[in-house]
Amino acid sequence: MGTWGEGNFDNDGALDYVGGLINQLMDKINACFAEGDVYLDEEGEEIIIPSVHIISLLSEECKAAPPKPDSVVEWRDKYLTLFDEQIGGLDPAGDFAQKRREVIEATFDKLITRSRSFWRAD
Repeated sequence: MGTWGEGNFDNDGALDYVGGLINQLMDKINACFAEGDVYLDEEGEEIIIPSVHIISLLSEECKAAPPKPDSVVEWRDKYLTLFDEQIGGLDPAGDFAQKRREVIEATFDKLITRSRSFWRAD
């Protein structure tokens, strides 16, 4: 096992562990989309968006490899389409839909930026 610093994630084993967690989250996101019928008020807001946010945190804080940019962009595009199609049927109050969409976009954008920065190094 290689160790290059004193930090909690400055060794191969710790990064492998975090990479495994990220892979589990990616698999869950992909499984939700593969099932076909994704509902905003179920898999969407309960699994997909929290998973994207957690992946971003793990990648940034632990310096683990994020998903490739194309994967994250694909998730974003699918999810925003889903959001736009379904949010009206949930009867959101006031400007909730607009503000929630902005938060979702920012969540994906943060991971896309991290991913592009990480994978550009290859």
